[in-house]
Amino acid sequence: MSKNAISFKVPPKLWDAFKVQTDNLFLSRAPFLDYMVRRELKYLRSELDGLKLSLRAKRHIAGAMKRTAPVSVNIEVAPETAEALREATQAHNLVRDAFMTRLILFLRSTDKFLDMLELPRVATSKGTGALLEEMPSSPLAAMEAVRDDPLFYIRHQVEACYETGIYRIRLPRFLDCAACYLPDQDIPGTAAHRRQQKEDAEFLAMLSFETPPKAAHKTRGARK
Repeated sequence: MSKNAISFKVPPKLWDAFKVQTDNLFLSRAPFLDYMVRRELKYLRSELDGLKLSLRAKRHIAGAMKRTAPVSVNIEVAPETAEALREATQAHNLVRDAFMTRLILFLRSTDKFLDMLELPRVATSKGTGALLEEMPSSPLAAMEAVRDDPLFYIRHQVEACYETGIYRIRLPRFLDCAACYLPDQDIPGTAAHRRQQKEDAEFLAMLSFETPPKAAHKTRGARK
């Protein structure tokens, strides 16, 4: 079966940790990532339906990735995987490196990462409003269950807690390199961001019962 080569960049520490973990699990990274990308793209497309990164947002995410001094990774995938990834990238003006980075972040889901998102470290249906499947006792059957949908539990937890999926949930700003979508109001320097800052300032002033700057200036002028 023919394969297509694809390349992407990821933060070096993340990739090194992923390599160690997959090696310890006897996983072949290229086939594993091929499988994960192919099955996860349908969730990505669903979450980003109707959304497309602006040029400014795409540059911001690419710049955030560049600041991590990323490593370049090359793998071979099935032609349909490469084509589906290309279509998703074009449809949403996606930063491929960011998608791959986010996918690896959620695949690893370290304790620190889960704590940061305030998600449980143990797979459970508690608080999700859904009856999640229990894991088989058979080790090989459990591996098969995880293989069929590796992100099953974390996806349900994110959706239950944040009412969005793993590709739209807002991560801390230091992880903008793994953003699949950011609205322009989150991008410094854009008109939308300046407008959002102004609205936030006015809202905070209202909450604290402070006089907006312009009104305060007029009041001082009236006293003179």
